[in-house]
Amino acid sequence: REAIMTDILKHPRTKHQLELLVLEIFMFSLFDSDKRVGTTLISKEDIERLIFLGTTLSETASILEISRPTLYKLMREYGIKHQKFSDISDQELDEVIRAIKSNHPHVGEVMLNGHLRARNIIVQRHRLRDSVQRVDFAGAQSRRTSAVQRRTYSVPFPNYIWHIDGNHKLIRWKLVIHTAIDGYSRFLTFLHCSNNNRAATVLDLFRKAVNKFGWPMHIRTDHGGENVLIWEDMRVHKGVSSVLTGSSVHNQRVERFNRDLNCNCRNVYAPIFYELESLNMLDVDNPTDLFCLHYVYIPRINCTLEEFQAAFNSHSISSEGNKTPVQLFTQNTCFPMPNSATCASVTERSPESRQSSDYLFTPLTDQDLQELSANVNPLENDGNQGKTLYQKVQEFIYNKLATG
Repeated sequence: REAIMTDILKHPRTKHQLELLVLEIFMFSLFDSDKRVGTTLISKEDIERLIFLGTTLSETASILEISRPTLYKLMREYGIKHQKFSDISDQELDEVIRAIKSNHPHVGEVMLNGHLRARNIIVQRHRLRDSVQRVDFAGAQSRRTSAVQRRTYSVPFPNYIWHIDGNHKLIRWKLVIHTAIDGYSRFLTFLHCSNNNRAATVLDLFRKAVNKFGWPMHIRTDHGGENVLIWEDMRVHKGVSSVLTGSSVHNQRVERFNRDLNCNCRNVYAPIFYELESLNMLDVDNPTDLFCLHYVYIPRINCTLEEFQAAFNSHSISSEGNKTPVQLFTQNTCFPMPNSATCASVTERSPESRQSSDYLFTPLTDQDLQELSANVNPLENDGNQGKTLYQKVQEFIYNKLATG
């Protein structure tokens, strides 16, 4: 525990990543029976961890198995102050909403609230609604006519079943987004964009998620060949009956999520790619053009997906008492949380070291790739939605080929 807290202090992280670390410490302490006997053994850290997750004081008292008056007494003794809402002005709130809308233009109030929570900003719903009206009045009006019809869905507990699917709305540009979502809590266990639909790619994402969140009892997928390796992995560890396959239309949790994914990812990046094609800057049949596109936009798409995943896992669900997916997953699970933090903050991450093996095709050597990485950061804000960076990569490659 002390090692984890030291790591938090040395390496700053986003609120979503800190939540996972805090949950890890709490879940491990939950299995220590000595700490659960008597109120005097409840430490200040135990209370602060639960409050940090956004649980109410009634829920905190219930989890700690004490009464609310006892919790209030302990909070006074420990000097814990509980401030329900963040101290932020309307102007500052508008600026934050505007920044979120610039990268996620199609999100509504509930998902905006998730983005704010992922940034450790808690505001009243009426303030959020007023801010949306000031910042995006036209968008708020258009979303009123697109209510989603709900169906009843029931799963007994977290990690009972994961719904896994690949989203192919960007397949024209050889891009696939792989998703896994917990059926009980709607907690996203992985969400990642890749330049292929190979079984090994899906297996790698699945195993990383298992290392963080534990093994699911079952998985639900379609009949796609990209799932064969995770079928084998599940049958080895959880038995033959652990794999459920069928039509995608019956894979309800992930198919419903795909609607939000299309709105917040496909509808953002597909128009950019079509514009590059219309300007004759991108030919989808040209491997070099696709390499340039993947070099610039796969990191940018994954940046968007990580922000969206953090917001989705932090958004309130009205049918679950306004609890968030991360609360539902952790408060009702018997599985320990991950042993390490999630990946680096998307706002602070530097471009990864690239090798030719990372791409299906590359016109560059590993040395040239390192030079390209040093000269072009795909996550840089070029003020042109990445199109200027795309042109820089094209120029770099053409110069290399001309001089080579």
